[in-house]
Amino acid sequence: MALNLSRLRLFHELSELGTISAVARALGQTRPAVSQQLALLEREAGAVLFERSAGGLRLTTKGQQLLDRVTPLLQLADRIEAELSESDGPPAGELRLAAFGSVATSIVPRAFGYLHKTHPLIDASFVELEPTEGLKATVAKQVDIAIVDDYVDANAYQQALEFHPLYVDGLNAILSSDHRFGKADLTSIELKDLSNEKWAINQTAVAYQLNLTNACHAAGFEMKIGCSARNISATLEMVRTGHFVTVLPGLAVHHLKKDPDFLVLPLAPALHRHIFSAVPKGTSRRPVVAAALAALERAAINCRL
Repeated sequence: MALNLSRLRLFHELSELGTISAVARALGQTRPAVSQQLALLEREAGAVLFERSAGGLRLTTKGQQLLDRVTPLLQLADRIEAELSESDGPPAGELRLAAFGSVATSIVPRAFGYLHKTHPLIDASFVELEPTEGLKATVAKQVDIAIVDDYVDANAYQQALEFHPLYVDGLNAILSSDHRFGKADLTSIELKDLSNEKWAINQTAVAYQLNLTNACHAAGFEMKIGCSARNISATLEMVRTGHFVTVLPGLAVHHLKKDPDFLVLPLAPALHRHIFSAVPKGTSRRPVVAAALAALERAAINCRL
């Protein structure tokens, strides 16, 4: 019996998402329907491809061998689909984009504005996802593009995704304008100068918090966390009181430079995070995806101005 390409895609997504339930949610199918298709694939392959374990599903040796062969095959199929979708007409069709918080309030709205004006036949939708979840969603084809940063480990996705550099975002210390440092007429500040301050942090940005914690350790101190909020807005309101400080990326605080209550100081030496657009390999040539990547790049350039 010949192997079925759609069932091979299901199997590939199972290897990424870990459970049949997750695959069913990603594809909008029922769990029994996905289980039935995977059972048919095992019959086609003549082998047991995965086993249940305490942590979910685990590929068997035969399953891993099949996955190693399937991955480049699916990438080739994506490239063929991208080539076939090229036409002389304007880009048209659905585009699904994911991005994390600070990009969702800066680059993404501008990019959607450009797409709406220049490519009105593209039906663009957006979902906010943290970088790790965005990578998983892109591999599972839940989204066409995910915007991620280098605070997450993307090594496991290098074979499935291609990454397009988008933006280099500098980190800034954020203080109340009546903070004692505000009277010193500073143009930048060292991270170690904040060692005795009480910090407000956004606990939902786990990877960012970990990297900031490591940077503070490298500077010789540990953050004294006095406020642990669940979003940037609450974090900033606590800083506004004058009793807390924080460090945030430039994209998250671009609006604060016009707010008289805040002092925004770049860190010296500079700390940066690199932001990328991630797409499944072979799909960046699709007209809709290519148009969206161009719009994102244009928006990122304007955010630097």
